[in-house]
Amino acid sequence: MLPRVLLPTRRVLRLRLLAALGAGWAICLLLAPPALGHAAFVGSQPEPGVRLERAPKRIVLTFTEPLNRALSRASLLSPEGNKVRLVAKGASERRLVLRPPARLDGGAYRVRWHTVSTEDGHALEGLFSFGLRARAAGGEHVLEQSPLARGGWLRVTLRALFYVAVLLFAAGLLVPLLVAAGGGSWLAPAALEGDSVLDAVAMRERERNLVANVGWLAVGLAAAVTVAEAADAAGGVSAEGLNDFLLANGSGIARIVFVVALLVAVLLARRPRLAAAFVAMALFGIAASGHASSAEPRMPTVVNDWLHLMAGAVWLGGLGLLVLVWWPLLRRGGLRARQAAARHVLPGFGRVALPAFALVSTTGLVSLVVQLGRIDALWTTGYGQVLLVKMTLVGLIAAASAAHAWRLRPKLVGSQPPAAAERRHWRLVRSEPVIGLVVVAAVALLVAFPLPPRQLGEAGEALAGERPCDPCPLPSPAAGQLAVADQAGSQLVAGWIRRDGLKLSGTVRVTDRRGRPSRARVSVLGGRQSSCGRGCRRFSLPATETVRVGVRDRGRRFVARLPAKWRQRESARARRLLRSSEATMRELASVRQTEEVTSGPGSYARTEYRLRAPDRMALETDRGVQTVIVGERKWFRTRGTAWQRTGFGSGLPFSLRRWFRWTTYAHAVRLLDRRRERGRPVAELALMDPATPVWMRLVIDERTYRVLRERTLTRAHFSRSRYFGFGRPTRIEVPGGR
Repeated sequence: MLPRVLLPTRRVLRLRLLAALGAGWAICLLLAPPALGHAAFVGSQPEPGVRLERAPKRIVLTFTEPLNRALSRASLLSPEGNKVRLVAKGASERRLVLRPPARLDGGAYRVRWHTVSTEDGHALEGLFSFGLRARAAGGEHVLEQSPLARGGWLRVTLRALFYVAVLLFAAGLLVPLLVAAGGGSWLAPAALEGDSVLDAVAMRERERNLVANVGWLAVGLAAAVTVAEAADAAGGVSAEGLNDFLLANGSGIARIVFVVALLVAVLLARRPRLAAAFVAMALFGIAASGHASSAEPRMPTVVNDWLHLMAGAVWLGGLGLLVLVWWPLLRRGGLRARQAAARHVLPGFGRVALPAFALVSTTGLVSLVVQLGRIDALWTTGYGQVLLVKMTLVGLIAAASAAHAWRLRPKLVGSQPPAAAERRHWRLVRSEPVIGLVVVAAVALLVAFPLPPRQLGEAGEALAGERPCDPCPLPSPAAGQLAVADQAGSQLVAGWIRRDGLKLSGTVRVTDRRGRPSRARVSVLGGRQSSCGRGCRRFSLPATETVRVGVRDRGRRFVARLPAKWRQRESARARRLLRSSEATMRELASVRQTEEVTSGPGSYARTEYRLRAPDRMALETDRGVQTVIVGERKWFRTRGTAWQRTGFGSGLPFSLRRWFRWTTYAHAVRLLDRRRERGRPVAELALMDPATPVWMRLVIDERTYRVLRERTLTRAHFSRSRYFGFGRPTRIEVPGGR
C-alpha cells in the first residue's frame, strides 16, 4: 500500500479534473477559432477622405453587429466645428443614418460617432471627414482605441482595485474547499494549535475578518465599476442611461449578476460552500460581461474566461491571502514562524496552486488566440503589448514559485536551515503578490480596450459583405493600408492593401480612360475575392510581395502588378524623406529628365527635358517637336521649321522650383523599400492623392536626396521618368539670340 501522503485526496482529484476540463476547452477552441462579434466600424457613405461636388442626401455609418440604439449616436460638424442641424436622423440594427439639410456650404465636414455594443457593452468612438467642393480634413477614419480615452484611467483604476478585492475574496472561499487542512483553516491548520508564539485562533480570526472586509470592498467596487462604465457608454450619470446600459443586452445583465452574486456571497460568508457557489457565479458574470461575450462560439469562450478567473483566484488570490495573514507573524516570530509556515501551510497550498497555475496558463493561451487572431499582433498592437507584459509577469511569478517550492523550501524544514536560503525563500514569497498586483493592473487595462486586434482585422473583412457602390469614390488609405496603382492596357488599376501577418486583404478598383468604373473583366490572381461593384474586387490571399490583377481589355488580357510589401511603421520617415528630396531637387542649378508616356496600347511618347535654374527649360519629343521656355515666354517648332513664339500657358512663369511638386500630391506616403542600387542606398516611396486622383512612386538616393526615377499613374496618363545630369552645366539659348 502507498503511504497516505502519496495518495491524492478527493479534493485534489477534483482540481485535477478541473484542469483537464480546462485543457479540453483549450483544444476545442483551438480547433475551431472563433469569430468575434463586437460592433466594429465597417465603413460609411460617403467614404472617409473623399471629395464631393454635391451635398450628400444622407450619411450612413455601418457596423458589424447590432447597436444599442438608446446609447449610439452620431453628429455632423461643419468646417467651423459647429454641429450641423439635422433634418432627420435614423438608425437600424447595424447602421446610423444622418440626414443633413439640402443646402450645405463647401468645406471639410467631419462625422463624429459613438456606439455601444449589444454584445459586450463596450463603448466605441470614431471620426472621419469628407470634403464638399473642397479637400477633406484628413483622409483616414480615426478610431479611438486608447483604453484611457474619456477618463479611462478612472475605469482602469476601479477595475484593478475591484479585481484585487474579488480575487482575495474568492480565494478566501474557494481555497479552503480545496486544501485539506486536517482541522482548522488552511492558513492556520490544527498542527499550529497550542503554540504560544503562533496563535492559531487569532490567525483564523484575522483571516475571517480579512475575507469579510475584502468581500464588502469587492461589492462596493463592483457597483462603482458598473456605474463608471454605464456613464462612459451613456455620456453621463443618469438613471435612464444606467437602465439603457444594464437592461438592453446580455452583457448588462451579466454586470447585474456579478454585483448581486458578490453581495449574496458576502452575506452568506458563514456558510462557506453556499458562499463559494455564489462567488463562482459572480466570476462567471465578470467573464460574461467582457470581451469573451462578443466571441462566437460565445458560451465556450465565456466558460474559458470563467475558468481563467477561478484558477487565478485560487493561485494569485491564495498567494495574496497567505502573505497578508502570515506576514506580521513572520516578522515577529523569526525562524520558528517561518519554519512552521514552510512545514504546515505552504505544502498544502502548493498542491492546489500548481494545478491552478496550469489552468491559468491553458485558458490564457486560448484567450490569446481568441483575442489576437495572429501571433504578430502580440508585439505590433497596443493590446498585444500589454498582454505580452502580463504573460511575462505571470512567468516571473511561476519561476519564483518553482524556485521557493522545489529548491529552497526543502532546505528550510531542517533543524539548521541556511540563512541565505531562508532570506531568499521569503523574499520570493512576498514578491509574488506584488508582481500579481501589476498583473491585475494589466488585466484591467486589457478589459478597457474597446476592440482586441482580431476584431479590428475582422471589421475590415466585414466590408466585403456590404452593399456595393457604383461608382465608388476613391478613399485615402487607412493608417495600416498601402495605396498603390498600376496600368493594365488603358485601364488604371488601384489597390488598397492591408497586411496582417501571413495574409493580405484589401480592395482593387479598376477605372477606364474617363475615370469611371471599368466594364472590363477583373480578377485578383491567386486569392479569394468578391465583387464590390463594377470594376471593384475585394480580396484575401496569402502574403506575397506583389498582388497580381488580371484585366481583359478590348479582347486582350493584361496583368497589373501592385507592390504589396512596405515598411508599415516608417510612414513618418517616408514623408520626411519626400520633403527633403523635393527641397533638394528645387535647389538644383540644372538637371535632365527623360519621360515616357502612354495612355494605353497603341499610344507612346518620349520626351527629353533639359532644365536650368531659375526659369529655363528645353524639351524635344521623339516626333521632332522642340520647345524652349524662359519664364513667361515660350518658343516651339517642328524640327527643320521656323520657331514660333507664344506665351507660356500655365498662367504662371516657368520656374524650376515649381517643376518638382510631389508633396502637393502626397496625401498618403508609404515607404515601399530600402535597398542598394549600384552601390548607393536608395528608398522607394509610394504617394497617393485621392482628390486628383493620382498615384506616384519615387526612387530616391538617400545620400544626396536626389530623385532618380518617378512613376506616375492617373486617368489616361501613365508615365515613367528618369532624372540625371544633376548640376551639370547646360545651355538653353533663346531662339533668335534674344
